[in-house]
This record gives sequence, C-alpha cells and structure tokens, in this order.
Amino acid sequence: MADATRQYASNLNCIRQDHVERYRFAATQLRGRVLDAACGCGYGSRILHDSGCDVTGIDIEPEAIDYAEKHWKGPKYAVVDLNTQMPHQAFDAVVSFETLEHLTSAPQVVKGFWKIAPMLICSVPNELLYPFNRERFKGDDHPHQRHYTPREFCDLLEIARWSIETRNCQESKSSPVIPGINGLFLIYVCKRD
Repeated sequence: MADATRQYASNLNCIRQDHVERYRFAATQLRGRVLDAACGCGYGSRILHDSGCDVTGIDIEPEAIDYAEKHWKGPKYAVVDLNTQMPHQAFDAVVSFETLEHLTSAPQVVKGFWKIAPMLICSVPNELLYPFNRERFKGDDHPHQRHYTPREFCDLLEIARWSIETRNCQESKSSPVIPGINGLFLIYVCKRD
C-alpha cells in the first residue's frame, strides 16, 4: 500500500483500537448524510454506515479508496484531495479523524467543512502530551505538519466559525473516547455557529 502508516485491514480486530473507538464515538452522535473526510481504507466509514448513516468516504489516495470499495462495502467512496478541493454537496455532518495535522491548509479545510455541514467531529494529536517531532513522520507519504494544543485546536475551529459543543480525548492508543482534554488525542464535537 502507498503509506505504511495507514490502518489497512479487512477486520476491525486488526485496526488500532483508538482509531476504531473514534468512529464508534461518532456513530453515537450522528444521523443522516455524513462525509468521512480522509476515510483511509474505509473501516470507519463502514462503522458509521452500519449505525444507519448515509456515508460518503473521501481520501487522497486512490489505493485507499480501492481497498475501501473492496473490503468495506456500503458507503460511497471517492478520491478527493482536501488540500485542493472540497465536496460541493451538503451533508448533515463531517467526520475527520487524524487529518488536520497532515494538512498545510487546515484553516481553509475547516472553513470548507463549515460551508457543507452544520456539524463537525474531528480529532488531532495533543501537542502537550504527544509533542510534534518532524523526524518521526519524515518517511510518510503525507507527514504530520504539526500537532495542536487544546487552545490551538479551539482557535483553529473557532476562527472557522465552529462552535465547540464538547471537548473529548483519548488517553492512549488503546483507550475509549472520554470527556476532557488530557489525552494523547483531542476529539471535538462542533456545530455551525
């Protein structure tokens, strides 16, 4: 596959637990038409689909979308580069997990999400507990550009006019989503202001 850091597997037991838990958390919050922005190989889109959502998964990598269509059937999938394009159709919500830290255009992307959906659930690594180290990601096809402190994550979302409804986190790479900001990963639920 194109990027060794992606979670490729056709069984949820083979996907890192924190990734699965983020989607299970989102599935309890969402209904209707959902955009899974940066869906990877599709397991999360399928979790949302199985919860009753009408899901469209998008990803920059054609190989990831091919894998999703083959192994995680149900959602619709498309190749889209969020750095340069945004879907034009309307959604009830956008889910974007572990995406913004990869983008050089994160402010524009969260503003784009605001234009197409009234709800956003997204996550980023917490700079305070998972400090950014460019060397750690230099071999990735789409390396991390930065991590966010809780305040920086709030600023990024609020500048794009998102109203943060709940602040959640995951304490480790195997933990569920819990309320608060004291974890390796921050997961915020936002509504259009």
